Amino acid sequence: MAAVMEPAENGAIASNADPMAQEISAIGTTQSSDSANHNLPRLQLIKRADMTLSVESVEESLEQVRKIVQAQQGDVLSLNDTGDRNRQITFQLRVPQAKLDATLDALTALGTVQNRSISTEDVSTQLVDLQARLSNARKSEAALQEIMSRTGSIADVLQVSRELSNVRQSIEQMAAAQKNLQNQVQYSTIDLRLASTVTSPPQKPAFSRQLANSWGDATHSVGNFTTDLLQLGLWLLVYSPYLAVLLCGAVVLRKVSRRRPSESER
Repeated sequence: MAAVMEPAENGAIASNADPMAQEISAIGTTQSSDSANHNLPRLQLIKRADMTLSVESVEESLEQVRKIVQAQQGDVLSLNDTGDRNRQITFQLRVPQAKLDATLDALTALGTVQNRSISTEDVSTQLVDLQARLSNARKSEAALQEIMSRTGSIADVLQVSRELSNVRQSIEQMAAAQKNLQNQVQYSTIDLRLASTVTSPPQKPAFSRQLANSWGDATHSVGNFTTDLLQLGLWLLVYSPYLAVLLCGAVVLRKVSRRRPSESER
């Protein structure tokens, strides 16, 4: 059935469309209009540092790095130790942003700086936008809860419930994004590499290990020689009939060659 249109008191055209949909739509309109009413706070910066140090002793520097981070109330997020001749340890550290410069200065004293850089990202606008959207979304949640409390129709309850579920999901996502950005602002990340200036010589095996290696090589060589002899014996055994024929032929030829000179002398 078509909607019946009636003149409203203010001269506009009104309709008997679904009032529940109109009320929910009005909530979204209020949310979008309120999001523009905010003031920019102080700068919210994400700082990341990158540093490479050449040190004489990687092992000692490793312990000193841990002590420095602990003193600055930070954490070691990851550690990778190559453990080869050109040993290098890679860290990812996290320290409070207010103590970033002090931490870098303390790390610099451990060795010779090969590389040092700091990058900065301003996320002030993102945080302001998230805060405004969160505030409006929570207002929408409260309004939808109020509508549900006075709704009697099952269809209306389902409609409001679906909209309320969508709003709550958006709130959770925005709150998680806001918390992540705030953590990155509060704590700075340092990518640190420690490289040894001295190349450690290859370690020789112990004397007992050398003897064991020599014994193993010798027994392996004897085994190979024995195998070769056995294989040669098998070949000779297989070709022995032919060798016997050749040997008999050689004996006959030798006897014949001896008889010929004797006959010529006669």
